[in-house]
Amino acid sequence: MAQNNTPATQSKSVANFLDSPKVSEYLKRTLQEKKGEFVSNLITLADNDAMLAQCEPGDLMKAALNATALNLPLNKNLGYAYIIPYKNGKTGKVDPNFQVGYKGLIQLAIRTGSYRFINATEIREGEIERNKITGEIKFHGDKPGKKVIGYLAYLELTNGFTASLYMSENEIEKHAMRFSKMYQSDKRFKSAKSKWSDPDARPKMALKTVLKNLLGTYGLMTTEFAKAFEADSEEADGGYSGRSVEDAEVVQQNEPVPEQPEPEETEKVEI
Repeated sequence: MAQNNTPATQSKSVANFLDSPKVSEYLKRTLQEKKGEFVSNLITLADNDAMLAQCEPGDLMKAALNATALNLPLNKNLGYAYIIPYKNGKTGKVDPNFQVGYKGLIQLAIRTGSYRFINATEIREGEIERNKITGEIKFHGDKPGKKVIGYLAYLELTNGFTASLYMSENEIEKHAMRFSKMYQSDKRFKSAKSKWSDPDARPKMALKTVLKNLLGTYGLMTTEFAKAFEADSEEADGGYSGRSVEDAEVVQQNEPVPEQPEPEETEKVEI
């Protein structure tokens, strides 16, 4: 008889996988008192998402462990971290991919205690003047009625070091086209499946892009940041083709988040 790969069957296989002696011992050794919560949330994750339920249980577990290692809650409504299923057009498999959100990057920076300011914001016509030799940015004031022409990320360390990174809309577009097969497919077939094609999601994708590039170049490369950059697979769909489910439902792991004020996307926030 053919195996019934319904979400319920797959979810059961996830539960069986996590309950196997070898895996159970590994999770106990790795997560200690967090093991029970992790297992419960991962089973719920498979229960609530038909695409993630098709992933190999071991791959799904590894993706979720990335969030636990970084102490970031898996909840798309919070925007710290996500597990996104991608369908591999060559093999037909659905693979889970861990992604750090825009707010997750800010949270990791806050934890270092070394940033006085950190921010990413949209830039409109006439708002900035940039010296391409020194990198200095002069802000000429808000122009809310003007067209968005790019995005800028800025940081200042407690020791006085400052750095900024600006990407024009054209540079953001080239970045999206280079790294997102789904966006390339949208452009080719006039569809709108990629987050880069979503007018509401695209600005957040652009904010994360400039902030990640800035932190990767000028930020403090702590162990947590190194793990986050290595684990983050937002741009990993370059090797995939076919339908991609980018708005997957994710489950909160209820791990502690430092009670710091969240920076707004359009204002420079002092930490």
